[in-house]
Amino acid sequence: MQERLQRLFYVLAAALAAVALFLGSALPAWAAEAMTLTLVRHGESEANAAGVIDTSVPGPHLTELGRQQAEAVADALAANNYDGVYASSMIRTQETAAPLAEILGLPIVVLPGLREINAGVFEGASANDGLGRLGYALPPVAWTLGARFVPVLGGEDGNAFDARVDDAIKTIYDSGDRNAVAFSHGATTMFWVMMNADNPDLGLLLSHQLGNTAVVVVEGNPEDGWKLVSWDGVEVAAEPSLATKLFVDVRNVVTAPQTAVYRIGQAFATGDISKIVNAIRDGVVDVATKVIGFVPKVVGDVVGSLQGSTPVQSEPPASSNPTTLSAASKTQELKSAKRSTAEPADAPKTTTVAKKAETPNGATDLTDGNKVEPGQTATTTNSGDQSGDAVTETSTVKADNEPSADQSDTAADAEGASDSGSEQAAA
Repeated sequence: MQERLQRLFYVLAAALAAVALFLGSALPAWAAEAMTLTLVRHGESEANAAGVIDTSVPGPHLTELGRQQAEAVADALAANNYDGVYASSMIRTQETAAPLAEILGLPIVVLPGLREINAGVFEGASANDGLGRLGYALPPVAWTLGARFVPVLGGEDGNAFDARVDDAIKTIYDSGDRNAVAFSHGATTMFWVMMNADNPDLGLLLSHQLGNTAVVVVEGNPEDGWKLVSWDGVEVAAEPSLATKLFVDVRNVVTAPQTAVYRIGQAFATGDISKIVNAIRDGVVDVATKVIGFVPKVVGDVVGSLQGSTPVQSEPPASSNPTTLSAASKTQELKSAKRSTAEPADAPKTTTVAKKAETPNGATDLTDGNKVEPGQTATTTNSGDQSGDAVTETSTVKADNEPSADQSDTAADAEGASDSGSEQAAA
């Protein structure tokens, strides 16, 4: 009997997952409204000045330098018109947020989820060197690479950390604030951003660690994800490299089951049946979506990157005047034909050049054709001044030898222009 119930449960769970996947693929995907979230590390605390790791709550206060830093960052950020000011449950973040909140006339909303990563057994160790610093830093690095199950010895693992920060930021988003500033901590800000941004620059963790009152800006929402905009003044490209895209694809598919198991475990701990069912449903759908979409996502990223790197060759613009293009082509053909024609060197040749008639504005007058057969005398009537006087000119050139290239080109130009004029007159 018990075995049958288990089978029935598995069948129902599979059916529920299939229905959820069907509905998720059938319904249109509506993008949630984006927000800008500015994360600010607190000013120098007494623990910072002493060089020790202190993640206790409420923790130490700011030093005098830390209070000056809080005033300075408030002046720098006041013009950004934030619609909400948030801080962690640690006193140093609230003291750092106070000057800006006063300028903006806004209350400080305390969210415990924004607190620093729990140092566990490394609490009180040196923050500058030694095994304490290394032991505290290595697990968050593993979380960034996708191994969220790794815990800080005696502290929290990556799933618990990410879940509490996610919940805090979702609270900010659900409040309706779309340009909020949250005062948090160095490790919390650095690792949450790199664990969740779609364009993480992991090199910044080594080359540009966040100092006191450093500012990080992200854009997005809890549903569609986040884009890293700037990191302590360093602008980050919204479109990451192919290597970064592939890293994010792998990270997302690896962390999905870890997150699902953690959420389901948290739901079972409450004993609430509805929460358990929702956690199972959400976990199954999320894992199935990530796994099924992994290969298409990777292929799409690779193809998109290759297409983006292929140079696009632009074609020369077509002439807007077909008559001009035809005349130019005909002239070039006449030049080529003229140069390829060979005549005996001892045969005298008479080349007749038609002198182009010009209108008062300098344009060539081709209205009556001006077409001249080779070997004949060209008679051209030029318009004189505006009184209507006409001048007739005849020009004949006798060549003892072959004409020079310049003379041939001049004759070809005249004949090409004459042909063009004749075609225009006929049209």
